[in-house]
Amino acid sequence: MGFKRKMTPESAVQKFIDSKKNQTEVSEEVFETLRDFEKWEENSLIGLLNASAYYPDIYIVEDMEKKILARLEHFKKRIVPVNFS
Repeated sequence: MGFKRKMTPESAVQKFIDSKKNQTEVSEEVFETLRDFEKWEENSLIGLLNASAYYPDIYIVEDMEKKILARLEHFKKRIVPVNFS
């Protein structure tokens, strides 16, 4: 049994957009990767949020936007202000 490499979040978002533009079916691999959004890093989540402005149907999970915003808020709280004085 071989190891199947998972699609990157960026690739999934791009393939979703391409499928919608070309009016083709979105692959199950894309949907699988999108469903895993809660494991994504900050930049990937921002890209997903931006893509949703043009393709709101990219939100395939209930309350996906709220969950993304909460996760981004979590990243924001991890930033420690630096005082150089």
